[in-house]
Amino acid sequence: MRQRFTGGCTPRFIAAASVAGVVALAAAGAATAQPAPDPCSPAAVMRAHAAAMTQMADYLDSRPDVQQVFVDARSQATPQERHDVIKAYNDTHPDVAAALRNIHQPVQDLSTRCGLPMNPGMPGGMGSGPMMAPGGMGSGPMEPGDMGPGPMAPGGMGPGQ
Repeated sequence: MRQRFTGGCTPRFIAAASVAGVVALAAAGAATAQPAPDPCSPAAVMRAHAAAMTQMADYLDSRPDVQQVFVDARSQATPQERHDVIKAYNDTHPDVAAALRNIHQPVQDLSTRCGLPMNPGMPGGMGSGPMMAPGGMGSGPMEPGDMGPGPMAPGGMGPGQ
C-alpha cells in the first residue's frame, strides 16, 4: 500500500503545534499577569538600606583615617556622645560629610517618595536601637560612630548577635 503525501501537515504535527502555542500563550500571560514590584515594600526598603550600608563599608575600607574616627567614637559612653564626635569630625571635614550624605541619599529619597518615617541623623541607629526596622537608619548623614555598644534588633550587627 502506498501512502499519499499531499504536501500538507499531518494531524499529529498540527496537534503538537497547537499545544505548544497554547502553552506559550499561557506562560506569556502568566508572566505579564505579575504586578510590578512595590518600590515601597519592606523588601525594597531593606534593599535600599543594605545597599547604603555596603557603600558605607566600602567607603570606610577606603578611608582608614575616617574609619579610625568612628572606632574612636564608638568608645564614647552614650549615643549622643558618639554622635557629637562624628558630627564634630564631619563639621571639620566637609568632603567626608558630603560623601556620607551621597551614600545615604537613596535611602532618604525612598523615605520621601514612600512617606516613610525617618529619624534625624542616626541616634541609636547602629548599636543602640532598632537599626533594621524601616526608617531606623535616619534621614541625615550616616554616622557609623553611632555603632556603639547596646541592644541590637534581630539581624543587627552588635556583639553576640
